[in-house]
Amino acid sequence: MKRSKAPIATGSHKRPLSLWNFVRFATLLNLGVTLAMLVTAVIQGNHETWIIAAVLCPVNILVVWIVALTIGCLAMIPVGIWRLSKRLARQGVGKVTPQGQLWDRWIDGPEPWRP
Repeated sequence: MKRSKAPIATGSHKRPLSLWNFVRFATLLNLGVTLAMLVTAVIQGNHETWIIAAVLCPVNILVVWIVALTIGCLAMIPVGIWRLSKRLARQGVGKVTPQGQLWDRWIDGPEPWRP
């Protein structure tokens, strides 16, 4: 199917906060720092710089992941509570007949005739 125009994002829809946001942040930060360490070690060219980069890179990765996931989990606690409250508030009450029984049209058939 061809379109004459490309779909345009309006920007009015906000994505909900999730743990994926924090994982993506940690990944991009680790990628940038690792690349910066590698470029610095190549430019310096001496043996000590390579040893320092080899030690700092895994330590940096570990610290960034621990901090990002800890902050992410702590930030997701109120978000999870808010989403749970919205879901519980959305649950409807079952349909009750005048006799007081729970009635479901799909399971029990049409509603009984009321005299």
